Amino acid sequence: MRKTLMITLVLLVSAAWLQAQDSMSNSGPTTITGCLATVGNHYTLTDSSGKVYQLSDEANKLTKHVGHEVKITGMPGVRTRDTTQQGTESSVKETPVIKVKTVTHIADKCQ
Repeated sequence: MRKTLMITLVLLVSAAWLQAQDSMSNSGPTTITGCLATVGNHYTLTDSSGKVYQLSDEANKLTKHVGHEVKITGMPGVRTRDTTQQGTESSVKETPVIKVKTVTHIADKCQ
């Protein structure tokens, strides 16, 4: 019983630690061109290969460009989220994130 409780506690602490962990790259700014959209309360950028980036910061600069093709420059990173369902193996989902510094309008419609 004590062993089961300890394992459960360790798993819960690990899941909480992974839940909303963001890591930004030390490689410097990157620039990505794509289609700007909103999903819920989040902004996303989909590049020409179909890769989707979640955008953070500068929401006031992004709002007027939703549905447009834009060039985003910012710091790349990864958002790690625990997706483990109770009673199953531990799983984690990683989402590419760009911390937006600048937005450049390319076209009124996405290609």
